[in-house]
Amino acid sequence: MEMRRKEFSIEMQKANFLHLIKKFLVFLLVFPLISFDQGALQKKIKAKKEAEVESELKAVSKELEEKLKKLEEERKKLEELKRVEPKKEEVSPDFQKLIAIFNKADPDEAGAILNNMDPNLAAEILLNLKATQSAAILSAMDAQKAAQVSEIMARKKAQFKKAP
Repeated sequence: MEMRRKEFSIEMQKANFLHLIKKFLVFLLVFPLISFDQGALQKKIKAKKEAEVESELKAVSKELEEKLKKLEEERKKLEELKRVEPKKEEVSPDFQKLIAIFNKADPDEAGAILNNMDPNLAAEILLNLKATQSAAILSAMDAQKAAQVSEIMARKKAQFKKAP
């Protein structure tokens, strides 16, 4: 009986050893497959990320193209307005000094001076003055001359408003 036990024990050890060898061989066969699968999985993840980045890039590119197109349209509109809009006459430095003098002058004295000026020049001066100073000078002017100058001023303002 003792012998049978030893034989049985040896058989069990051999069976366990063979079982361990089988597991080891299975592990050796499966491990490369798992590694390969992980590489393939990583490739799939990388490909998916690349596809996402590419689609996002396309969307941003499309949005950028749309904004660029709108900007180009706005630039064309602005150029058209510049072309159509009449150029505002530049005021000479001497005329600017004259306007500054009339802005500071006493309205009664300025009105007396403008009474003796050409109505078109008087209207141009008054259009460039502060509104309160212009009104005070007009009220100090001769009524008939003030009416004539006011008429010229109204026409010039209407022309300026009509221009696009």
